[in-house]
Amino acid sequence: MTAIKIHPPIIEAITQCLKPILEEGKVADKEVGAFLKQHKQFGARDRSMIAESVYDIIRWKLKYVYQLEQTFPQFTYYKQLLAVSLLNRNYEIKNPEAFGITLEEIKVLEKAIELLISEKYIEQSYPENFYDFCLQQIGEEWHEWAKALNQTPNIFIRANTLKTTTAKLLSVLENEQINTAFAETINIPAIAKPIEVIQIFSKNNLKNSTFYKSGLFEFQDIGSQAIGSFIINNIQHKMQIQNLSVLDLCAGAGGKSLHLSALMQNKGKIIATDYQASRLKNLSIRANQAGCQNIEVVDFNAAKNIKDLDVILIDAPCSGSGTFRRQADLKYKITAEKIQEYTKIQANLLQEHSKKLSKNGKIIYATCSILLQENQLQIKHFLSKNQHFILENEVQLLPTNYSGDGFYMACLALKK
Repeated sequence: MTAIKIHPPIIEAITQCLKPILEEGKVADKEVGAFLKQHKQFGARDRSMIAESVYDIIRWKLKYVYQLEQTFPQFTYYKQLLAVSLLNRNYEIKNPEAFGITLEEIKVLEKAIELLISEKYIEQSYPENFYDFCLQQIGEEWHEWAKALNQTPNIFIRANTLKTTTAKLLSVLENEQINTAFAETINIPAIAKPIEVIQIFSKNNLKNSTFYKSGLFEFQDIGSQAIGSFIINNIQHKMQIQNLSVLDLCAGAGGKSLHLSALMQNKGKIIATDYQASRLKNLSIRANQAGCQNIEVVDFNAAKNIKDLDVILIDAPCSGSGTFRRQADLKYKITAEKIQEYTKIQANLLQEHSKKLSKNGKIIYATCSILLQENQLQIKHFLSKNQHFILENEVQLLPTNYSGDGFYMACLALKK
């Protein structure tokens, strides 16, 4: 065990971050980011402890509450949650009084942590209804998926090949003493060419670096990068990339549009839109920064009139169930009603925009979900209503097989 003494200002900082997340359902990343931005008095080690502790408590909240309740039927919540988080992370607490507990109570808590938890949903810290739902959907494999989705997320970046190469970017990062892990080659079924990604141990203020601001790289998960490669893999030898017209229908912040622009070598045309216009606000700036000259950002209603497209990318709104590593707070917010709502939106997007393809065009449907309703069953439903379409290819990236998010992608085409 590593001996540790957490000072009251750090405990208070962690409490301040947790309250809006756990009590008001605020987004963890935004709350932690905003707090650290406002409180620049904390040094690098303290900031790291604050962020790591908040994310750990959110990820394992149900398990930690259960362990506390076995020891203290009445506890004051945040301080004790932090204490049990530290003990589970193999720290030896040197100042228990700062957490409102005694040394003897720490010893009792340590024994409670060693006890096996019989209920899987508590052991893996998922709401019982959601855990049972996934078990019914996925089967016994879900136990391993649930465990994998609780792992601490890796951070991946993508070299912007419009400006550099993976090898050159690695050299730049090493020269700047950025703590990079390695360049990793990922082989994914249905994608002929392996994907090259760079994993880093810490963001280290990389977003403020000159090489990020000059567009040499983007933060992008493996699954998100795979979608761009999946698109190119499913159209090459069939269409001329330099003349390709792509509609990125749910572009969001634009990560996939930027990647496609690089894969298309700034040729053809990418039309980026989103039904939530606010999500597009920085895309033009990001495109300019990355040197992407073939991206046009348009209003969602205006995009409805565009036809004869070669590729329609529908990265559909979904439960985000494949992203629990990065967004652990999401697993407490998913309900059967929300899943049903998402499946309706997905079905409508597929149905409405399938009419816009050219005769040789492709629909690329994608989600960051691991749920059948949002993925395979959604495609099956679409094909049953649109028998002039066929499924050419599909891939499900599982959290047990890859260190990135869980992702699904399917390629649909008109029957010849």
